[in-house]
Amino acid sequence: MSPTHGAPFRGFRDHEESPFFRAPGLTPEQTWDVSINRLADILETLGPLADAGPIEFSPALLRSWHRQIFEEMFPDDAGRLRWRRGRDPEHVYFDAIIGTPERPAIRRYRGTNPRKLHRRLGKICTEFNTAAADIRASETFERYDAVHAATRLYVKILRAHPFIDGNLRGTTAALDAALLTLNLRRVQFTDLELHDQLLGTAFVGKHDPYRPLAEHIAEIISTSGEA
Repeated sequence: MSPTHGAPFRGFRDHEESPFFRAPGLTPEQTWDVSINRLADILETLGPLADAGPIEFSPALLRSWHRQIFEEMFPDDAGRLRWRRGRDPEHVYFDAIIGTPERPAIRRYRGTNPRKLHRRLGKICTEFNTAAADIRASETFERYDAVHAATRLYVKILRAHPFIDGNLRGTTAALDAALLTLNLRRVQFTDLELHDQLLGTAFVGKHDPYRPLAEHIAEIISTSGEA
């Protein structure tokens, strides 16, 4: 599959404990494939969207992409930010790979508190919109600066984990839209083990943690041919 067409993460599956593991009337494999096909549909529309003008990120836009991917199978949770179940906050937990490739380890994270989630997403989107506007207005910016801004957006949304499930697929649309609005080619990760390791490094939050993943994305763009 071309790195500039389709959607990433094909051939992988949710864990059995995932809320989106199996949709009614479908097998787990069919459930996953439907979501990936919907993600591919979104990604194919992002080019014309970027050509029409800069993409302004917002929590509503992030929700719309998640809704498009999952509304056919999980209408109650598609595009819905975590909030609460009864009196309890609707927390979600996820694992990330940390350490080194030779000595990897797993760290468990909890997504942003649901009571603070909408505000947190708003800040993340505003930060990117401001950075993107500055980059587009500059005549001297380097491509890496744009890649780094898009990577930071991607990592911060994933760290917040705004949805009960399907966060990686939903946030992939955000990453590609961010790259396109900065006049860069969207990417497809083919080495998911490396992706997960670099994402885990980005979560640690020390000494420019986004750089390794940003450099990897920049390399993908370079080797696939700059648009």
